[in-house]
Amino acid sequence: MARLRGNLRLLQRIPCSWSAECGNRGISAAIIVHGLSRSHHLQVESRDRERACMPFLSSSGSKMAACGGTCKNKVTVSKPVWDFLSKETPARLARLREEHRVSILIDGETSDIYVLQLSPQGPPPGPPNGLYLARKALKGLLKEAEKELKKAQRQGELMGCLALGGGGEHPELHRPGPPPLRAAPLLPPGARGLPPPPPPLPPPLPPRLREEAEEQESTCPICLGEIQNAKTLEKCRHSFCEGCITRALQVKKACPMCGRFYGQLVGNQPQNGRMLVSKDATLLLPSYEKYGTIVIQYVFPPGVQGAEHPNPGVRYPGTTRVAYLPDCPEGNKVLTLFRKAFDQRLTFTIGTSMTTGRPNVITWNDIHHKTSCTGGPQLFGYPDPTYLTRVQEELRAKGITDD
Repeated sequence: MARLRGNLRLLQRIPCSWSAECGNRGISAAIIVHGLSRSHHLQVESRDRERACMPFLSSSGSKMAACGGTCKNKVTVSKPVWDFLSKETPARLARLREEHRVSILIDGETSDIYVLQLSPQGPPPGPPNGLYLARKALKGLLKEAEKELKKAQRQGELMGCLALGGGGEHPELHRPGPPPLRAAPLLPPGARGLPPPPPPLPPPLPPRLREEAEEQESTCPICLGEIQNAKTLEKCRHSFCEGCITRALQVKKACPMCGRFYGQLVGNQPQNGRMLVSKDATLLLPSYEKYGTIVIQYVFPPGVQGAEHPNPGVRYPGTTRVAYLPDCPEGNKVLTLFRKAFDQRLTFTIGTSMTTGRPNVITWNDIHHKTSCTGGPQLFGYPDPTYLTRVQEELRAKGITDD
């Protein structure tokens, strides 16, 4: 018995090996019961240590999750909003990455929030405040996505109410009763009853993150100071100092944050070109086999560069370019936008060819066309599932829309 008491006192003086992780709290607990094995002693002691360390681990985890919004290159967003943006409108996200030359990665997450990290991408140097502008543009895009998500949820709830017969001026009068005899409703092909439930509403931001967002909203993205005489652009709803945005629009009639164009942009495409359109029902594009094909020919004779070109007075050779669109509703919509861009002299410009390196030639002007029927995106052809969406975003950036 005396030997047993001595061993117990010795065990009580042994500090916990996790003391540094548990806030320098030594744990000297050992349970010795006659007849128990040594492994059982260690299991009991290990469980006690885990319980003692739980508060530290949970508190450190919450601190890590909360610090995501404090860094200048990070943005905190609720998971439903990010999932909605990345799955429903990936073209808008891709356009933001391309325009601001940044990558957007998920740096951390909690049960309902992502922490996104923005990193510069592409050849330096970029604008001195490029990462700040990219972060502001991303926050604006996330805010628009949140509004669209809530709108979709409200529409889904309304459809559910109408389908269940819960509408009307006095919903309390709708009491359950025996169903009337009626013919089964005719559903459109593929329909299987009620629409799926809408996704859950995004959780509200914590107070600290909400205060940070409000503080950033009061900062002008151009001068980086507090907004004076705020002016909000009509289409994209981005706000600036009145003086700052007035000077910026004199240089370029586009929002400095998202690139949305205001006014009518006119390019320097040679004025002697023609756009010829024909349709071929026998020419089938991959992924659009049930439609025909729209064939576009751009024809430019030789000419002399004008005052708006890089080398006025220098001659340029003529050229002919051919592009293809599917003869489907979306393809015809893009065709209409292509006509507008051509009429505003935005489709081509004069410069150095990216493929041959030859100067003083007619080149494409950042409105991508499919110049091949096959080969996929690598060969400027089809199939390319997101092309029609992407090219409409490129046209929108130049102020070419269907409204």
